[in-house]
Amino acid sequence: MMNFRSTFWLNSLLALVAIPLLAACSFAEDEDQVRVTVIEDGSTHINPVGTRLTFASSTMRAAMAKGLVGLDQEGRVVPALAARWIVSEDGLSYIFRLFDAKWDDGRQITAERVARLLRSRFSELRKSRLQYDVSVVDEVVSMTGRVIEIRLDAPHPNFLQLLAQPEMGLFRAGHGAGPMRLLSEEDGIKLNRFDEPSQEDEEEEAEQEDDRWVSLRSETAAAAIARYRAGGVQVVLNGKYHHLPLVDAADISSSDLRLDPVAGLFGLRFIRAEGFWAVPGNREILAMAINRPALLTSFPGVSAWQSRLKIIPEALDVEGINTYPDWASMTMEARTAFARNHVTRWKASEGRITPLTIALSDAAGADILFKRIQSDLRRVGLDARRVGLGKNADVELMDEIAPYDSAQWFLKQLTCTQTPVCLNDADAKIAEADAATNLQIKARLYAEIEKILVEHYNFIPIAVPIRWSLAKQGQRGFSVNSRGWHPLNTLVGIPIS
Repeated sequence: MMNFRSTFWLNSLLALVAIPLLAACSFAEDEDQVRVTVIEDGSTHINPVGTRLTFASSTMRAAMAKGLVGLDQEGRVVPALAARWIVSEDGLSYIFRLFDAKWDDGRQITAERVARLLRSRFSELRKSRLQYDVSVVDEVVSMTGRVIEIRLDAPHPNFLQLLAQPEMGLFRAGHGAGPMRLLSEEDGIKLNRFDEPSQEDEEEEAEQEDDRWVSLRSETAAAAIARYRAGGVQVVLNGKYHHLPLVDAADISSSDLRLDPVAGLFGLRFIRAEGFWAVPGNREILAMAINRPALLTSFPGVSAWQSRLKIIPEALDVEGINTYPDWASMTMEARTAFARNHVTRWKASEGRITPLTIALSDAAGADILFKRIQSDLRRVGLDARRVGLGKNADVELMDEIAPYDSAQWFLKQLTCTQTPVCLNDADAKIAEADAATNLQIKARLYAEIEKILVEHYNFIPIAVPIRWSLAKQGQRGFSVNSRGWHPLNTLVGIPIS
């Protein structure tokens, strides 16, 4: 529970932000004109060009620059530039037939140009969050005026989901192909329906002007929540666990808090292992000591936050391989007692144990998380110290959602390229799994790797990630989904193709 001081501070902050918004931002409801704000903890500048896109920038890119396929409001892969596609039996060839369409400057979209843009984009994305995925692409070939083929080095069962990521939207010399176009940037970004350029005169175009539009802005969580409460926006996107106390303080209706059932990694990743924490068996004590149910129920407004004891979601498990830790069936009381005895013996033989340093953001939700973990560690004779993001620490909070449903993604977040506390043997086995062409063999190798990493304890799972939005029930074109993705075009009834 939050104490009085925290609640007072949060309410005061929200009130200060909301005062000017109440006077200036309220608007009449119109489902054809939707205002959206995206929560960003860092830069609030929106730029859809590049490879390391913020959530707001990704949202804008997906609205203006279609890829071969896209995601709808349910998180499903749907046609975009490509009208249809076929996949070879061995999973190494994807053939796409393009729609007969144009870029927003009137030039015809051709397979040759799309293939060229894709080759360039795959190369650029080798330095992005999708770096491991795009490395599987061997060749992109234009076959006729409207057909292209993408050839892979090894099967990637989730390749269509990869192609649907916002980074895969294509710009040609700054020109996209919709489903929306930039209308203005005077008061935030404003986008409306993309219509292929025609030969009609300006008067005829004016008569047929589509009055549906979406405005997009990016701001801090406090400002976004206050703006929503004041009626300045209909939709807030990209809320995370550490913003939840602000929603509670703002007294937002629980029916407006929309939780996406995403998969991903939420836990403590070791980035330094010294002293007591250099031993995997001691890092296991941290995993055992955390009372996950008590931690998760400390957050307001979330009653079904699921805890995690393993790396890969159960839905992707391979039959016959148990990747849960050995202590998974123990009660919390038994785990605490075991951990306390282990720590007592260590101190008796090795001496004092330095507190675990945890790098966390400066946010109310991070305060709750740290206090819970620190309390759990103290129960077993350990302690924790908090430092800011980017400071020297033993562990950092990892809070990432998976872009697609694959064991590969989860494992590759824990390789030696991601953290110095790693296993070269696990990395080598991941490379072996990536190269496997038999999908059953590939899945079994990934399961064996998970077992190795679970016992290494370079990552301590806590829960599934939290991603939330604010939107009224019945908001057109908005649905919670497992991808945590909410396209702008569907909010005003504009199809992607």
